[in-house]
Order: sequence, then C-alpha cells, then structure tokens
Amino acid sequence: MAITDETITRLRSVAAAGDPQAALELGRLLCLTASDPAEPGDGNPTWPEERWLCAAVEACPDDVEALTLLTGRLAEQISFWEAVRHVNSDFMAACGEDYDTVRRRRIEAEELYARIRAAGPLGHAEAGLDELAVLLGVSGKPAADETVYSFYVLEDEGWSGSVRHSATIVARDADEIRWACDEWLALSEGGFGTLTLAAYVDGAEVSSIDLGLHLADEVVDWDGVAVPDLSGLRLPAGLPVLGRGLYYGFSSRAE
Repeated sequence: MAITDETITRLRSVAAAGDPQAALELGRLLCLTASDPAEPGDGNPTWPEERWLCAAVEACPDDVEALTLLTGRLAEQISFWEAVRHVNSDFMAACGEDYDTVRRRRIEAEELYARIRAAGPLGHAEAGLDELAVLLGVSGKPAADETVYSFYVLEDEGWSGSVRHSATIVARDADEIRWACDEWLALSEGGFGTLTLAAYVDGAEVSSIDLGLHLADEVVDWDGVAVPDLSGLRLPAGLPVLGRGLYYGFSSRAE
C-alpha cells in the first residue's frame, strides 16, 4: 500500500495517544528517513524513529520486533558516530557527541540484544541476529546460518572535493523504498548525484536501476520505473544485511 503524508500523520496521532503498535509502525517507517518529515533538517541523520521505538519497547518490553528495530538502529548510530570520530571529530563535538555518548549507546544496544536472545530461537531471523552481534562487538563469530534475505538498496552518492558523500536506504517493501526515496530527495534537494535502486532476492542482485534517468525537478517519475517484486525471505526489520555492513533503514557516510 502506498505511503503518504496522511499515513504518517495518522500513525503519529495514534502513537502519540499511547498506542504501542502505532508507535512501532511509525518508528519502523521513520527508520527509512534521515529526519522526521514533520521536522526536516539539513540532510544529516537525526534518527527520528528512536523516540517511537523506545515508546513501543517501554509499553511492550517483550515485543521482539520492537526490540530488534531499536537495537538495529542503535547499532547504525554507533557505526555512524565512530566513522565521524575518525574523519571529523570537530563535527562530532559540535553535535554534542563524544566517546562517552557512543559508549552509552553501545551498552544500551548490548542490553537490548541480550533481551532479544533471551526470547529464544527466532527462526529465519537467527542469521541476521548473528550478524548484528558481530557489528555490535558482542561476538566475533560470523553468522553460521546460510539463510539469505531479499531486500532493496537505494544508494545516492556524490563527491565534494576529495570527500565522497553517500546515503543508503535498505528496505524490504517496494512502496516503502519509493516513499523513502521521495523523502530523501525532498530533504536533500535532489540528492548527491548518482542515485541507484537495486533489488536483491535470496542475497543476489537481480536488478539495478539508474534512477537519475527518471528524475525530473528533483522528483522520481515512478510510473516509468519497473521496481521488481521480491520473492524469498524478506530481510527482518531492524537487522543488517549479511556480510555487507548495511543496516536496515537509512544510513549516511562521508569518506
């Protein structure tokens, strides 16, 4: 089902009234954005989903989906700030971030991960959870499970001098990746420059689309884009892509 501004507004209203499932769904969709559409920023990630995922976890402490989404997004935050610390520590400090704030996130993520594991075997999510453990540093053992997932990857990249800027969105639903792309282009005023949408089925790339060919006035004409449907196991929401260092949702880097 297509996602619209009304979709987000409705979910926000119900979630604000205390509905944990609405908070979870709103948080999951906002994972795909750099910032809240209601509070657009400067293109840097603000992790607008965290507030709503925390509310969902607080209301339903044993909800594994909420725990997984929050843990995965904290892991992405940790990765982002650790990368920033190495290339632009002044920017990190200007954002009020330092070693201690990253460490606090890591401790929280590790505690949440332990709660997920305490829930017991989680079927086809096991491989992704093993990968998440490696990224969090709570395990050095790569996923032994040969499970592979299906997902979409939107990549936008461009250069400013010798610095490469990139934004990546990983999703598992065609309507969601289209909506997330539209939100990113609106926020970034047309993106960084090279915009590509790839589809993966059972871990293998089956399609790669140059969206730049379908851009008009900084908007994608989706009527002309044949986004393939996914078969196979969808990437569980919140979990990383095996062996690729890609997190579910939005992420950005400057290298």
